[in-house]
Amino acid sequence: MGDMERNTDKKIPTVNVPILILCFSISILASSLMYLSYHLSNTNKGTIAIPAGQTYLGPPEVVPSWTNFSPATPTDEPKNQPSLFVADPKTPWTVWVGKTYPYRFSYPNTLTLTGFPHDPMDSVGISWGGKKPQENILINVIDLSKNASFEPYIKQSKKQFVDAWWKQFSGLTGNTPVEKFTNKKGLVGYKTRFINKGGQTPNLDIFFEVPKKPGLMIRIANGILDPSVFDVMVESVEWKTR
Repeated sequence: MGDMERNTDKKIPTVNVPILILCFSISILASSLMYLSYHLSNTNKGTIAIPAGQTYLGPPEVVPSWTNFSPATPTDEPKNQPSLFVADPKTPWTVWVGKTYPYRFSYPNTLTLTGFPHDPMDSVGISWGGKKPQENILINVIDLSKNASFEPYIKQSKKQFVDAWWKQFSGLTGNTPVEKFTNKKGLVGYKTRFINKGGQTPNLDIFFEVPKKPGLMIRIANGILDPSVFDVMVESVEWKTR
């Protein structure tokens, strides 16, 4: 009995009060820090101030697939590139003279033209809009005698030739009604637009007869020049024998 009484009298260990108070204080401090962090994140959500007064709004929704992408900055704003070349009214004009054939026409100095040495058609291309001059042929001379399909038109109406011109290209399906006119230099011309497989007519094509040379035709085409420029060029085309 004595041993049992001694075991019953043993006290259960008490909780250390200072440690309990410390743990409680740490818990309150952690909760306060979490609340403060949450409050600040909601207050400035999606807006982080960075140097130079810019504002970061997060990554783009769609990441560009090209490898040379760089985020836009105020100095990198895209410049408005006109869809058509326009010349200032004060721009001086000059004269282009053919190298193989004696055709000539006027054009604004701000328009970059390129000739092609040894080209039998005496072609001239435009360097503009990020395209090579070979892709932007402005004017050339067609020798009907050099093409079996064109040769019959030497003795026929040149309007018929213009109506049939598109047939040599698989990407064209026809043309708009041909309009006959005479420019300020006295050349007889024919206007039309050729229709592609998409039903579009992006270019205006003009063919001029060459005086006393029924086997030659001057072709001048436009898809990138503003009418205020192209119309003046068309009116200036002439055939001046040396």
